[in-house]
Amino acid sequence: MRKAVITGDIIHSTQINAEQRNILFERIANALKQWDNDFNMRSETFRGDSFQCVIDRPKLALRIVLIQKTFIRSLNPSELFKVKTQGKSNSQKKKISPPRIFDARIVIGIGEVEYLSNRLASSGGEAFQLSGELLDSMKNKKQSIGIATNDKYNDELTTEFKLLDALISKTSAFQCQVIFQKLLGFKEQKIAEKLNIHQSAVNQRSMTGNWNAIETMLNRFEKIYSDEE
Repeated sequence: MRKAVITGDIIHSTQINAEQRNILFERIANALKQWDNDFNMRSETFRGDSFQCVIDRPKLALRIVLIQKTFIRSLNPSELFKVKTQGKSNSQKKKISPPRIFDARIVIGIGEVEYLSNRLASSGGEAFQLSGELLDSMKNKKQSIGIATNDKYNDELTTEFKLLDALISKTSAFQCQVIFQKLLGFKEQKIAEKLNIHQSAVNQRSMTGNWNAIETMLNRFEKIYSDEE
């Protein structure tokens, strides 16, 4: 049976202070547990800065990747830095200064899964291979969202994902907060309430974050794989 395998890792994780990195990945791990329930997927973290997910419905793969991506980019490095530098000297603070924005490299592999064990790291099949090999190949590239499939849509989606990556890579943390909520299905008024901002600010962040283009790509992807429901 064809499934989607998502594999991701934190970009430049070794350049993040160890305490800060631990808090960041704890937040990601907790979020993955929630998304496991929301999307009926299985996820696993490994190596301290990486994660992997298996989704039975390939149609959901891009939405989940975008949720993961915007969630990580919406986290505020300065807030984690502030918590972990209280009481430290100025020289100590400079040594662990936060990055401009957190980010992750995340890819999708769509194909057959031969077997699933209790641990995803011990599972195997075409989807795992496609996902893992693509992530490895992208580590020396600037692209941070990618896809590899075993079907006729691979070339089309590969091109579209490069364009999508160019859009997402330019988003701010504030824009990602709004896009993240929209990907979860919330309307602008509700998002405004959740973020404690005016609805006009939600709309502005949505527009400058290119939500319309992102949503168009998402709709195309979900249409392609709607037959595999």
